Amino acid sequence: MLFASDLDRTLIYSNKFLDNFTIKEHKNVCLIEKKGDKEISFMTNRAIDKLKELSQKLCFVPTTTRTIEQYRRISIFQNEIISKYAVVSNGGNILIDGKVDKIWNRCIKNKIKNEAVSIADVLKKFNEIKNKEWLISCNTADKLFCYCIVDLSKLKKDELKSFFKWLDGNNWNVSLQGRKLYFIPNCVNKRDAIVYIANNAGIKTIAAAGDSYLDLCMLDIADYGVSPFHGEIYDLYKDKKCEDMKLEFTLSSGILAAEEILKNIEIFLNNNFMRTALT
Repeated sequence: MLFASDLDRTLIYSNKFLDNFTIKEHKNVCLIEKKGDKEISFMTNRAIDKLKELSQKLCFVPTTTRTIEQYRRISIFQNEIISKYAVVSNGGNILIDGKVDKIWNRCIKNKIKNEAVSIADVLKKFNEIKNKEWLISCNTADKLFCYCIVDLSKLKKDELKSFFKWLDGNNWNVSLQGRKLYFIPNCVNKRDAIVYIANNAGIKTIAAAGDSYLDLCMLDIADYGVSPFHGEIYDLYKDKKCEDMKLEFTLSSGILAAEEILKNIEIFLNNNFMRTALT
């Protein structure tokens, strides 16, 4: 079985998700990412132990919108839980034994060229509507897509409606995750990358976890999908916009949701093993 999981706000969490923890609970939290001297991401020790256990029983594929460099900062996935495959750049790059799959990357770049407008065109259009009041920075990720850091208190989505419509008409997606606003070509997605890995590895059963709009396509093709009790997907569920999807939600939110996600994956794995044994 293959288990594809988003990372940020699904399995790993930033400092702000620890604000409501007691001193005792903080002792159960482990730092897993630093940038210089700054502490970036955490997991609970229980989640780490469960993920280590699961990784011995299935093909765990970290699946993230992070760039290659940002993914490699997460020490636990470089030193303790080392996966054969990782999906980064929102599916634009696949790492096999830590190295970029050049065949997949060339395929994605050809798709962008043939199916969507270029990053240069997107940035040119964005420059027409950007506002210094809410835009903190604008970046490109692995030469595949763009993301902006924005001031949410000043961001007016109405100002962006025409730009979002233009993106949609030119085969690009939009996702707002915290302070990050992503613009990504439709062909750069987690679903296609996971299907590619599953086919190459000869794996038929897929489980997936994720919290954002960019995870929906991956969850849609999974045999079992689970999402935390927070994030874009949960907001869509509350608004009854993804009722047709077979999704399970955790009872916990924040960093503790990761533990519940992994327990649910373990249950699905065991049930799938029993079904296979009986056929």
